[in-house]
Amino acid sequence: MSTIVVLVGPPGSGKGTQAKVLCERYGLAHLSTGDMLRAAKAAGTLEPEYRKLMDEGGLLPDAAVIGLIERRTKDADCGSGFLLDGFPRTVPQAEALEAMLALRGLVLSAVVQLDVARGLLEERLIHRRTDKRSGQIYHLLYNPPPPELLKDPGSLEHRKDDQPEAVNTRLDAYDSMTAALLPYYEERGLLRRIDGVGKPEEVTGRVVASLDTVK
Repeated sequence: MSTIVVLVGPPGSGKGTQAKVLCERYGLAHLSTGDMLRAAKAAGTLEPEYRKLMDEGGLLPDAAVIGLIERRTKDADCGSGFLLDGFPRTVPQAEALEAMLALRGLVLSAVVQLDVARGLLEERLIHRRTDKRSGQIYHLLYNPPPPELLKDPGSLEHRKDDQPEAVNTRLDAYDSMTAALLPYYEERGLLRRIDGVGKPEEVTGRVVASLDTVK
């Protein structure tokens, strides 16, 4: 039976790190809807109206994203299961996903939510800096850049989406979007709320302990 996991977490929760580790541990394909959309656009397999919508910064209709996921999950690397990262984010999307899986004789195994306090999320995001030359990401508090970079402020980039106003907008959008989604999955006994605070390996341990109980 395939293992199908939805990984949910706000910006700065460490979702990307955990997704990579969990996919390696359980032999799951990592399905990021953002990556899939960009790949389909680059390959020219995305419908023209959807390419235009993406270029304008709009959101694609749920049916289009579900169709993309359905095609992707038929690939060989999804045979033993997959982890969905970035979808669903709303109840209608969750219902569409459930219907699509049902047509394939598949069911969702678990939904993992990484819980991190708002103040800590802001701290994690706002203090991130990127080395313009290498692309290396640093954190002014947890993983500071080497002294030579700190002496040359122009070498470090503070991304626009990590600016305080943008961070608050992103977190507000996440809270608003998932407000009904988490109770939806909780009512179905699928939600696993995981403390996302601590070293990455500590968080992984909590997630694994929860997922290992999935039948």
